[in-house]
Amino acid sequence: MAEIDPRSPLLRGISQYDVDFVIPRIGVDLPLGIDPFLLYKSRDPEYRNLHEALISVFNVGIDALRRGEQNEARRILDFPEVAAIGLGYTQHGRRGSGVGTHLTELIIETLACSPELQKRGVRHVEEMQLVSAGIGPDRVSDIAANILKRFLIGYTQRQCEIWNLPMQQGVPVTHIYNHESNQWEDSYEDLPISESDGAPIIFVPRRLVRALPWINYDDFLRTEFNAYLAAQRAARKSLQDQPGAETKPVGKRDVITITRRDIALIDRYVRSREQQAAQAQPAVDYIDENACQQAESLKERLKAIPSGRERAADYQRLVLEILNFLFNPELIDGKLESRTIDGTERRDIIFSNDSDDTFWDYIRNTHDGIVIMFETKNMDKLELATINQTATYLGDRIGRFGVIVSRNEPPETIQRKIFSVWNDSASNRKVILTLCDHQLNELMDLVCKGGSPSKWMQRQYRSFREAVQ
Repeated sequence: MAEIDPRSPLLRGISQYDVDFVIPRIGVDLPLGIDPFLLYKSRDPEYRNLHEALISVFNVGIDALRRGEQNEARRILDFPEVAAIGLGYTQHGRRGSGVGTHLTELIIETLACSPELQKRGVRHVEEMQLVSAGIGPDRVSDIAANILKRFLIGYTQRQCEIWNLPMQQGVPVTHIYNHESNQWEDSYEDLPISESDGAPIIFVPRRLVRALPWINYDDFLRTEFNAYLAAQRAARKSLQDQPGAETKPVGKRDVITITRRDIALIDRYVRSREQQAAQAQPAVDYIDENACQQAESLKERLKAIPSGRERAADYQRLVLEILNFLFNPELIDGKLESRTIDGTERRDIIFSNDSDDTFWDYIRNTHDGIVIMFETKNMDKLELATINQTATYLGDRIGRFGVIVSRNEPPETIQRKIFSVWNDSASNRKVILTLCDHQLNELMDLVCKGGSPSKWMQRQYRSFREAVQ
């Protein structure tokens, strides 16, 4: 029997390029963690609400400690490892769930030794790295994974439905936080399980993972704390100039002795990181697949789907994979068959626009494009009715920018109709761009060569604007 590579993906037949979530490995954790700052900086209201919930739970535990209720604080601030997400920094194998109590005691001890932090509360759970010798990036991810577990379970179930991944009914899941009752609960959930050991699998959005949190101890030491030390040395310059005076290396315990007492150091550092939020990007270097091979595979599958209504669903699903390959993590959480609450309108594919890229940021601000709609039409020739339908979907609820994906480039009559939508929608202009199979292939080749599909889309948008003016 052939030996299984522990780095092999747990899910077969799915490329990491083509999905919105991190695919766990069979026998090892990926050296990544959930970075709560990526929730904080998000434009997606759901992600921002998740960050608020995360901080709220942590501060509930701090409130209990402030009241002298240490047992209640321990109950709330209980964050065992969540092995099901497959993320962490272990060198060998996958993590277990045995450090929850140790982490709890670290948090309690840290807060007990920092009355200023108790009084102020926590604004980012990553701040705990700066006041505790034993809390690092892995523990930050553990805290987030525990409090966000209910969201991550729902997200996993939705992704399994999109990609037709099998789920086992009634998988026992422990330690899920109930935000209404402030209680940890156990539950039975429908989840995918690992073929290797039968353990549950919980997916994490690619948009939320980094090798190190944006707010982290090493960066703090290099920037804010080094500036603090320089100021201290300047104040004692006369002593430093004496023969034999040396600067002693600073260990983390020395650092936290100061940060626990002087929270202003943390405040200044956190403010600077918040101001640099646009630079905080999710990790992509863990994707060890060959982009060119994946591009060729997608191109072959696209070519193999015949046009026509009978294969429309296959075309739609493949286009979702291709769009993930091209635009994730700029466009995230792609959904098929998104319907309005009354069911009267159905959009083929919807993405959240959570990008810091200049073009997508412009679309978000100029055309209210917090979500991006893609309509897929598995037909050789677009019809006027398709343009009218797409124009109807665009508006206040979904923004005024959409893309129609079809097999061939639109004829001049269709392009003129698209221009008329722009002209007729003053002063809230609606923009409809088109993509065809040939252009999708061109974009996939562009990714293979290290190019930017977003820049390509920006040029298409500019050509549209120049043509209608």
